[in-house]
Parts: sequence; structure tokens; C-alpha cells
Amino acid sequence: MKKYRLEDIKKRQVFTGPPERYFDKLPGIIQAKTANKPVRRAQWYWVGILKLVPVAAVMVLIALYSGLLNNKESVPGFDELLSEVTSDEIIQYLEGLDLTNEEILQEVDLRALSLELEDLHDPLFDNLNIEDETLMQLYDEFDIQDSLL
Repeated sequence: MKKYRLEDIKKRQVFTGPPERYFDKLPGIIQAKTANKPVRRAQWYWVGILKLVPVAAVMVLIALYSGLLNNKESVPGFDELLSEVTSDEIIQYLEGLDLTNEEILQEVDLRALSLELEDLHDPLFDNLNIEDETLMQLYDEFDIQDSLL
């Protein structure tokens, strides 16, 4: 393989400069070439739409996300729903189920209920004296057995 040295290469002027009045004629040449080309509006139309697609997608996601948050806030909680139900409606519902007192008491945690009742300090209950005889009459009237208590 032959090795070349930079000093051995002939030097010549490749670029001699522009022809005379080239830059004076250049705007006319450019206008002539672009004037004959048809304007492709359809291409620009699709380019504009493609630029808007991500923006539209983000706006749709924001709308969906904010809609889901608003729906969660508008759903009432259990306490709010329960406050709308009257005691009479609850009694009518339970009577319609045909449950016995024993079945209801099986579901009630009497120990937890008694602890809650012990925490109540109502002055009306402090002065309430019920005799054993009256209590037994209430047991008989409501058909309550001693073993349940």
C-alpha cells in the first residue's frame, strides 16, 4: 500500500467564488422554484392534529380523574345513611324478618354492650330504683329468660 504524504499532494483552488451577480439573482431563482409547487394543506392539517392529540389526551385524563374524585366525595358515609333511617323504620324492618329475640341476641356482644352501658353516667339513671319484683314482671311481659342475661 502506497503511503501519501500531505506535502506531495498538489494544491489547487477548488472554490473560485460565486459567478457574477449570483446573489442578486438568487431570490428570483428561489421564488421560481417554490412558486410552482402546490401547497399541501392536508399534510399541515394532520401535523396540527397530531400535535394536539397529547394535549387532548391529558385533558381527558384530568377530566376523568377529577370526576372520580368528585363522585367519591358525594357518596354519603354509613353514619349519614343511618341517620336518615328512623327507629320506626328499623323496627318495621326487623319485624318483617321474623327473627326471634334469641336470634338477635346471638348476634349482639353482650359483654361489649354492658361495658358501654357502664360508661354511661346519666343522672336520671343514677336515681332509678327498680325493685326485683318489677323487674321479674318485665321479664315475664317481654318473655325474657334469665339465662340470656
